[in-house]
Amino acid sequence: MEGRQPGSRCQGSVRRLIGSPETIRRKLRRFKSSNIDQVILLNQAGRNTHEHICESLELFAKEVMQEFHDDEPAHQEWKRKVLSREIELEEIDTQPFKDRFGPNSVQPAQAAAAE
Repeated sequence: MEGRQPGSRCQGSVRRLIGSPETIRRKLRRFKSSNIDQVILLNQAGRNTHEHICESLELFAKEVMQEFHDDEPAHQEWKRKVLSREIELEEIDTQPFKDRFGPNSVQPAQAAAAE
């Protein structure tokens, strides 16, 4: 993986949102089925100038964001149903996460016990 730092945990191209607006939209669409509703844009990495960062954010807002913003009412309704337990989410196997991030990661059983 080009530019990867030793010990870096970034794996898979879906985590690197680099490319044209269409490429970014295509990559972000992969998150829809998981109901992910937030991403963090790290535009200030590398040698980007302030002007380039602003251009990138403006292009994202103009060419990419609207498609996902249009889905927000439906997503909020889904979230409301999950929180009111009208929709039951399936349990997922968290062992791969624990294996990858170690024993100090918060596990669902630990989180439930802390509540």
